[in-house]
Amino acid sequence: MIAHHKNNYFALAALVSAILFSILEISAPIIRGASEAESINPVGLLSQYLAGFSSIATPRLVALRLYIGITTVLLTLVIGCLFLRTYRPAARSMSRNQALVIAQLLITLFTDSALFNIFVAVQLAVLMPWRHALAWLSFQIVAGLAIDLALIFTFLDASSDAKMILFNCVVERFVQVLGFGIAVIAGSERSSRLTIAASHAELLATQSMLSDMMRSSERVRIARDLHDVMGHHLTALNLHLDLALRQTEGKAGNSLRTSRQLADDLLESVRALVSAERRDQPVNLRDALQTLCSGIPAPAIVLTFEDGLEIDPPATAHALFCCVQEAITNVVRHAQADLLTIDIRRQASTIAVTIADNGRGSHGNAEGNGLRGMRERLAQQSGGLKAGNLPGRGFGLDIWVARPEPVL
Repeated sequence: MIAHHKNNYFALAALVSAILFSILEISAPIIRGASEAESINPVGLLSQYLAGFSSIATPRLVALRLYIGITTVLLTLVIGCLFLRTYRPAARSMSRNQALVIAQLLITLFTDSALFNIFVAVQLAVLMPWRHALAWLSFQIVAGLAIDLALIFTFLDASSDAKMILFNCVVERFVQVLGFGIAVIAGSERSSRLTIAASHAELLATQSMLSDMMRSSERVRIARDLHDVMGHHLTALNLHLDLALRQTEGKAGNSLRTSRQLADDLLESVRALVSAERRDQPVNLRDALQTLCSGIPAPAIVLTFEDGLEIDPPATAHALFCCVQEAITNVVRHAQADLLTIDIRRQASTIAVTIADNGRGSHGNAEGNGLRGMRERLAQQSGGLKAGNLPGRGFGLDIWVARPEPVL
């Protein structure tokens, strides 16, 4: 069994970054003291309003505690949404994952956190189609600016530098756009790298298959040449030795009979060798699939290949290889899975291949050209295909081809 696992370092880095940002956001008012509770943002105003109901003589201290408490709860919700989205994302549909990001966006608008506004903008670029991402980024920027301007012009005192405050707001939104753009570029480059890596793996695996098939073809060519050249010459030699035996007696006759027997044995050996080389040789499908699976960056692939299983003729091995390759391509492009399992083994008079992922399934989509092509290819090898959603989540394929009886 071969297991090909890829740790989700991006998800871990995102969670660690969110926790660090939360610590910074919460520690800042603690370090600055009670005056931080008067920050002009929705949480600060809510804290001051609630502190007005307190009978304690130091309402600023109460406001500070409320500010820290409310901010902690809201940022915990943001981290919770991020965790739900990044932990086994294939267990949820794309729409639910996007809803989690939108929830983070709305929470960060209320906290008015510059760090988390940028953090959410990056997630929009990574998760959503670019048109939807731009729409939500525009909403985030416009809503954020509207909240900032409303609070600034409502609570700004004469001693405040309005131009500097407005400049800071604009810079914050510019940094959001910059983070969004960098995330788009990074995502595009990562997608390109994954595509190149998968193509390279397919190329290496196909090269391995072709090498085996070329060796098999070369053995057939050599066998044909042996039959056409040596076989014909040995047959002619036997005919001449038979003629010489009828014309010769005595010791010379004994030598000719020995030569005739040796020539006949040699001809039988050549025929046996030609017959053996003409038989279909098993193709090393295991190595080809190992090369293919080890070169796929994501998802993680677990390949199980029954020990001692040899697949011949080469056309059968090639058909199975193409079907597995197509299945992997579909999972990489459409399934949003983080795990793919491939199991190949003998089963009665067939060779069975079971492929399953933990992605989002087909959602009732019509069968595409890929599956139709697989069915046609397998039908040529007296095989078939069964495809469908798995219980719970994911998509599965059951493939089988007839296994020829061993030649005795």
